Amino acid sequence: MPKRASLAGLITILILCAALSLPFGAGCGRKKAEVIARVNGQPITQSDLYEALERVDEGQFARDVLDSLITRQLIRQESQKRDVQLTGQEVELRLEGLKDDILAATGKDYERWLAESVQTEEDLLDQLSVQMLTARLVLGEDAVRQYFEQNRERLAELPYSNESVIFRQIIVATEEEAQAVRNEVVAGSADGRVSGEKFASVAKERSLDHIGRRRGGMAGYLIKGKSPIPEIEEVLFELEPGEVSAPTAVPVPAEEGVEQEEEAAEEQEPMVLWYILMVERQKPAGELTLERNRDVIESWMLQERQYQFELAQFVGNLKAKADVQILAPRYRVLDEVYREAREARQQRLAQPTQLPPIGPAVPESAGPPAGEAPPAAEGE
Repeated sequence: MPKRASLAGLITILILCAALSLPFGAGCGRKKAEVIARVNGQPITQSDLYEALERVDEGQFARDVLDSLITRQLIRQESQKRDVQLTGQEVELRLEGLKDDILAATGKDYERWLAESVQTEEDLLDQLSVQMLTARLVLGEDAVRQYFEQNRERLAELPYSNESVIFRQIIVATEEEAQAVRNEVVAGSADGRVSGEKFASVAKERSLDHIGRRRGGMAGYLIKGKSPIPEIEEVLFELEPGEVSAPTAVPVPAEEGVEQEEEAAEEQEPMVLWYILMVERQKPAGELTLERNRDVIESWMLQERQYQFELAQFVGNLKAKADVQILAPRYRVLDEVYREAREARQQRLAQPTQLPPIGPAVPESAGPPAGEAPPAAEGE
């Protein structure tokens, strides 16, 4: 399922992590005895790491993680109470979109990124579902649909709504080097196609693009008709996934503000860089519907001040109503926080509601209501 520009999908998964203090890996179900490193033969286990993390900044990090796990439970309970449900297909579709964004943003395929991100797919699916439930509880369907209609033009500019590609590139200085690099990339390939991993390994060693080099030559998304470099676009949209292009010359624009003698400019050949390109994934234009753009809409809404306030208020109300008992002494400070929130809510509920009087108003001449003293005369 094609997705959208750069980090938009990642924003979707991170925006609520930040708002709810949900760090990646919280709540994971790994075995605590799992050996994660060895030092001269001596093991360090997952449990050792957890215990060390608990001691970071005098335990504040661990308390924040526990608070986030409590918040997750409260959101799930509130969703059940209000009968707000998700289908497995909805979560899987959200995950499929995220996979494209992970590749475009990091240059790593989903499996490798997941292995390096200190979480399992179960962790990730749990986070996605909690975030989706939270958005539905806080935003409301009517508001989401209205926001979608108001932002159709903005959505139409994203790769998801257009024919686009996710591609890698290697940039070198000369045609000879470009041909040598291409030969190195396709070495051993019968049809000139290679894996993203093979292309990335050469890009990390040979490309002049320092930023892209760290991501295995990953350049991200390119929308057809939107590239500032037409020479690259022309090649990319002729390639099949995995196919490596012939070396492509791209003129380097002259620096603005630099004046040259007319005769010297004619004699001097324009500077060019040479590109070797590979399309990782092709993305056909998608229909502009709410369901195909719901993750972006929710992300955009939750970045606005109005909805950030509503999200904070929603989570605060859940915590104030909850019966949370912190049993471990080292986390007991959280117990006090929840107790204070409950007491503050009870005080608000105990305040009498001021209702308008029922029946005809009492004439001024009738005197004060029973049980009240008459008003003092002026000067007393």
